[in-house]
Amino acid sequence: MGTDDLPPRADDGMMARVLAALGDPALGLADLQVEYIEDTIVLRGRAPSEERREAATALAQAASGAAGVENRIRVG
Repeated sequence: MGTDDLPPRADDGMMARVLAALGDPALGLADLQVEYIEDTIVLRGRAPSEERREAATALAQAASGAAGVENRIRVG
């Protein structure tokens, strides 16, 4: 299997951009866990509101450039 056959991997820069985007204290999302699985950013943790939960998806997608974002964040 050549290197072209390997699945994409998150680089340190991608993860740093996602964490920086979600780390703004005003969002209340600082305690999220972020993983990169099969070209998808996976978000876990809690958000203070549904609006902030949805904002996390948009921010992670814009910052990462990954194929998708799976939002497993709970509200509350």
